[in-house]
Amino acid sequence: MKVLQLKDDNQLQIFMHPKRQDILHLLSVEGPATAKMVSDALNMTPSSAKHHLLKLKGLGVVEEDHTQIIHGITATFYRKAEITVSFGALGQDKQKLVSDFVSHRIRDELYSKPRTHQDEDGHFAADQLSGIVHLSREQADQIYQLIRSFIDGHEQKQQGTEAYAYSMVAYRV
Repeated sequence: MKVLQLKDDNQLQIFMHPKRQDILHLLSVEGPATAKMVSDALNMTPSSAKHHLLKLKGLGVVEEDHTQIIHGITATFYRKAEITVSFGALGQDKQKLVSDFVSHRIRDELYSKPRTHQDEDGHFAADQLSGIVHLSREQADQIYQLIRSFIDGHEQKQQGTEAYAYSMVAYRV
């Protein structure tokens, strides 16, 4: 998967804008959407949705999926690009701000409604894990690549799939 390394405050501001984060989340969960569909889902004007989509497209995290004629008008559908955004080139203070934002967003979404480990059919529904594992450096590389490969292969919405949010932090202590 392609990696976009955010290198300056301008790129960070474009990416971290709360409304743009909402748009990226929407596209990740629902799949391709037009500016009008985004505006309806997020209670904003179509022109504002289009503005934010174009900013994200300019950054490279959103791309055109396809066009379709709807009521005689050619509508452009946008999708989240298959890209990983890296904050490693930013200073430590900016990395902490991003980490705090992401942590709060995940926590707020996780606890926004009651969740159980299994759904009514007995399938996995939600969990939060924390702990320490003991790995060689080779094992750490291997598990990281395994997880990344799995995530990369499942980021786009497919028929018969449901969206699951994830947040993973792993570091050597």
